[in-house]
Amino acid sequence: MELKTLAILIPLLPLAGSALVGAIGLRGLKDRSHWLVLAGVTAALFCAVSLFYQVNTELNRGGSETAAAIGAHAQIDPSQQVGYGKLAESFTIYEWIPAGAADWLNVTFRVDPLTIVMLLTVLSVSTMVVMYSVGYMRDHHGHAELGYERFFAFLGLFVFSMCMLVLAGNFLLLYLGWELVGLCSYLLIGFYYQKPSAAAAAKKAFLVNRIGDFGFGLGILLIYLTFNTLDYQEVFNMVANSKMAGDLALSTERITTIALLLFCGAMGKSAQLPLHVWLPDAMEGPTPVSALIHAATMVTAGVYMVARCSVIFAASPIAMWIVGAIGAATALFAATIALTQFDMKRILAYSTLSQLGYMFLGLGVGAFDSAMFHLYTHAFFKACLFLGAGSVMHAMAGEIDIRRFSGLRKAMPITYFTFLISGLALAGVPLLSAFWSKDEIIHAALASSTPWLGWIGLVTAFLTAFYTFRMIFMAFHNEERLPRGVEHAHESGVWMSAPLVLLAIGAVFAGYVGVTTGHGGFLGMFEPHGAFHHFLAPNFSDAKGHEMTVAAAQGVAHGAGEHGSESHWLMWLSSGLAFYGIFNAWYFYTRRPGIPLAIALASGSVYKLFYHKYYVDELYDLVFVRPLRRLGDMCYACDRFVINGILWIIAAIPRAIGFLLRGWQQGAMQGYALGMVVGLVVIMWWVLANA
Repeated sequence: MELKTLAILIPLLPLAGSALVGAIGLRGLKDRSHWLVLAGVTAALFCAVSLFYQVNTELNRGGSETAAAIGAHAQIDPSQQVGYGKLAESFTIYEWIPAGAADWLNVTFRVDPLTIVMLLTVLSVSTMVVMYSVGYMRDHHGHAELGYERFFAFLGLFVFSMCMLVLAGNFLLLYLGWELVGLCSYLLIGFYYQKPSAAAAAKKAFLVNRIGDFGFGLGILLIYLTFNTLDYQEVFNMVANSKMAGDLALSTERITTIALLLFCGAMGKSAQLPLHVWLPDAMEGPTPVSALIHAATMVTAGVYMVARCSVIFAASPIAMWIVGAIGAATALFAATIALTQFDMKRILAYSTLSQLGYMFLGLGVGAFDSAMFHLYTHAFFKACLFLGAGSVMHAMAGEIDIRRFSGLRKAMPITYFTFLISGLALAGVPLLSAFWSKDEIIHAALASSTPWLGWIGLVTAFLTAFYTFRMIFMAFHNEERLPRGVEHAHESGVWMSAPLVLLAIGAVFAGYVGVTTGHGGFLGMFEPHGAFHHFLAPNFSDAKGHEMTVAAAQGVAHGAGEHGSESHWLMWLSSGLAFYGIFNAWYFYTRRPGIPLAIALASGSVYKLFYHKYYVDELYDLVFVRPLRRLGDMCYACDRFVINGILWIIAAIPRAIGFLLRGWQQGAMQGYALGMVVGLVVIMWWVLANA
């Protein structure tokens, strides 16, 4: 099947499944509605795999010469296209050009290595989540929950929206997918709309994302005003040549403004400071939604967008510094909050915030491929952790507070071992997936002009290991203790267990696509920047400074410093921090469980600050929500009493006149005759007086 057909089928298959469930699910399929969506998403995954093989074959066939044609493929003669020049094409499936207008309204798909990586990541995790949902969205007797059909229809629509966002070949289609993803997240987070907390969380997510999307929309408008086109390749070519429409010079201020406006959208969608407040509350949705939205799809859309626009961001040092600084601040900020939380899903939500911060840190220091590598590895272990939390929640009758249960590892062995493997990966334990990707980002940061960002990353790595295993030891170790109303813990069924095992395998082995065989000791047998980075290299070669950042990061990673320090010293340091964090969590929560309470009491205000999430929600409520509500009340009062009062007065005048005149219309002939006589007398008097 040719590349164009596969690319068109990928978003259409989940959409078809969603539409069919919406049309016949409630009346015909009912508790079998999942089959259509599962078939659509799985078929789309197979299409993405086939697309990958075609793209990879063309890339390998082209060799280094055609790989150098990055960014120029839009101008390559199709008859002469080989290798990367052939596969990195954009094709239009619909176009409408108003008379005398530029070609701005078209549906253009773009297929290149970055597209393939995102499609494989999104669709593989989505397939696991849809499969898991079949078991999760049923009660203990196997009966489908109320709204079962609606849930799967929303899942299919969400996957379609995400695929459209990834496949977009221009900024207009990107914005369409961007908004559709936001709408679907609102519907899925608020799935249990009968619960006030779920409805409020959905509304909060929608409103906070609108703030970021407003800036994102302005950025796209400024792109069109600057370059007179919204096509990716045309815009990137002009930025690379520092040109605007009309062959005018592109100023640094203009490109910085564009980059920062686009980053506003990324801050909202990927929940970066200060627009992070919606994501922890989004845990009110069903657990599969948490895994789907917060592991590999919606929250990574901002990372993907910045990576896609790497040429734009790399052209502005100010924008790059802001992206890296906000990413590092978010990573540390969220990690400190996760230390004090007790809801498993909220701990994982803040962990997601922290890992997204790592990704933006990598983007900000120019390590675009390393940021995408961490996005890819993070998808597997974080989805497994979220689904594992859902398995615990399912067994504990909806309870998710780790203070209310413990010792589940014997009763739930599959959930425990998959959760443990994914937790080790998240902690950055050597030879697991996140170890490779997270270390690359730290290496790149330390090698950049802002090495303090790398040290923040190292501190966050220690905190990540500690809060992850704090959760694992409290929930799965010590003596078995169950919440009130739960007689015994039980393992989840095959629909829920199979995705956990598959994702745990990904958590172990996904990182090896980004390393290559080297020489040396325990860690020296692997070298960074393997097949994954080689595959993505064409997408980022036009980003100024990227190759220099990669080379510097490799030098730091291998200890090629001025004093010839030991090879791979950063890998050993980060590994030591991971093991030290795990050891502290084990000692505090299994051997000496009284120590955490003593530390919390001794730290006082610091613990309260972390536990109450730095009081950001309360601050926003005080500074924004309450004043805006008061302003709304004032506007309502003005409308009700002032505007309506004026309208009432205006309407009262004809009513009063009518009230006075209707007395003359009684239907009595004598009254009409008297009126006629009076009228004639008045007319005669007027005529005679003016004669």
